[in-house]
Amino acid sequence: MNDARRGSHLTDPGFLRNHGLTRRDALKFGAAGGGAALLGGISMTGYSAPHLAAQEEITGGPIEVGVLQEDPHPWFKHAQAIGDSLEADFPGTEVKYTFANTASDSARALRWQNGDPLDVDTGRWSNQAPPTWDWPNNGFILDLTPYTEETTESGEIWADTFTESARSFAIDTRADSATPGAWWGIPYEMTLMLMHYNVTAFEELGLTPPTTWAEFLDVCAAIDAVSGDTGMKPVCVSGPTDVYCGHWWDRMTQRIVGREGVEAVVYGDARVADDPGFLLAAQEIAKLPENGWFMEGFEGADFTTAQALFFQGKAAMIHMGTWLSSEMKDVIPEDYRMGVFDFPQYEGGAGNQSAMFGTAAIWSVANPEKSTSHEVNVPLAVEYVRRWTDPATQERGASELSFIPAVKGVAPPTSPAGLDVAVEQSAENETIIYYYGIHWDTALWAAWYQPVQALFLGATTPEGMIEMIDANMDEYRQVRDAGA
Repeated sequence: MNDARRGSHLTDPGFLRNHGLTRRDALKFGAAGGGAALLGGISMTGYSAPHLAAQEEITGGPIEVGVLQEDPHPWFKHAQAIGDSLEADFPGTEVKYTFANTASDSARALRWQNGDPLDVDTGRWSNQAPPTWDWPNNGFILDLTPYTEETTESGEIWADTFTESARSFAIDTRADSATPGAWWGIPYEMTLMLMHYNVTAFEELGLTPPTTWAEFLDVCAAIDAVSGDTGMKPVCVSGPTDVYCGHWWDRMTQRIVGREGVEAVVYGDARVADDPGFLLAAQEIAKLPENGWFMEGFEGADFTTAQALFFQGKAAMIHMGTWLSSEMKDVIPEDYRMGVFDFPQYEGGAGNQSAMFGTAAIWSVANPEKSTSHEVNVPLAVEYVRRWTDPATQERGASELSFIPAVKGVAPPTSPAGLDVAVEQSAENETIIYYYGIHWDTALWAAWYQPVQALFLGATTPEGMIEMIDANMDEYRQVRDAGA
């Protein structure tokens, strides 16, 4: 997640999207095919073979796909190996990789809006994220339902191979949707937002992962009491990265106020000042900076630096997505022992205390009818997506990059410690999309998270933070309503 600062909500390009157009009729193409190769040092064997007739419809050509990390990151190499296999199996194929993480969100959105989409991109759809719904509503992305109904080599329908958690983010179950049951994208990886902690430090201090907020505060106090000797503070956070400060606000408001109360503010017209639970949540997370429990230098540490300092022992805990292991793979010391546990419960809170935060990472394919810059090779694009979900590919992602699989029958990663328990918990409980989907609307992002950042940096009080959020949201809604 890049920490690029967000601009004014009044000039944000997200508001330039059109609204209210009828979606195009679903295109029905044959299912995509695949082969096997050994490329880039990563075995690409094990793909399920499609129907022969469908494979004959795939022709090689240029294709542009999004990547969340850049070369030489291991995540990029994983994606590149999939692209290499496509180039080997379909002569004439040339895969272009375009950075598709937070820093490029606005630029990519403008490309899509102006007829120059990536053929395969992420961030265009999530059933739980209202900021993404304009893309299917306005026909920018392809309805992939016909492809998900194809049979794999194992005899299963492709749609039936996904876990229930992954399906809950991918299938259109929106209230009053014109396309109920549609697949506007394909899930390829699950992510959970969890507390990551230094197992060795906990053991040396005789600590166990806390399950309640009161216990968490006690753990922080115990770690801080010896920080003068160890150099390790309780909590790692990136001061310059507003959304990473906002993790704590999202989790605490869900515990104290509840999901419905939060969404009534961010996607409705409710005010945080009208529910005392929001002020209580602000007061609780303010205890972290007030007690000096953030790591030294957090005020100037960007997110990459902050995460590196966590692994260097400057903080005992960090709240982060399960991408942390793969994102920082190259800098984690070999002897580092990391564990995870879910965000603590808040006694007496109105929210579901077992709810977790996470998402399914989803690939969407551009609708050829909206592309004016080039002809979208739909069968080739769908085949690229399908190869991400092949069980062998999912197994490699789990074992080498700690990916949480999106398909059934693939074991979750064995590390960090406790991840298997967290995955099981997420399958049994409500999983709320992280950031409530706010991160796909950069104007809403700024309105909601920058006041939290100000609180953590000591620039405001909990009461001041509440006032800032309501003022920001009033401004945001004026523009939202004008463009609705």
